[in-house]
Amino acid sequence: MIITPIATELPEKINSILWIRQKKDTLALGNISGAMVFQSSISPAIGMAFTDWKLDGQALAVVVVALGSAATAWGSMVWKKRLSPYALLMGGAFYAGYIWWVIGRNSG
Repeated sequence: MIITPIATELPEKINSILWIRQKKDTLALGNISGAMVFQSSISPAIGMAFTDWKLDGQALAVVVVALGSAATAWGSMVWKKRLSPYALLMGGAFYAGYIWWVIGRNSG
């Protein structure tokens, strides 16, 4: 859960940030939503088919981080009527918080 987002979504997010800076919000939103559709269909299907379902604290933390990050981007679009690069960068803050939580949980 720590390496996958960097390898799969970071390039998409960087492209979107660059497009937002160029006032191409539609391209940025299409890029992020297209990547998320792919990530929300293929990977979970494989995971559901070949892994055990053990919903513990770590699984709940992943859900909280994902929903918090998505809510931040959505809230930015609703209130500002555009997708802000800062809202996308907040996803990195959620991710950093998750890594901090995982390290703290596993170090003791």
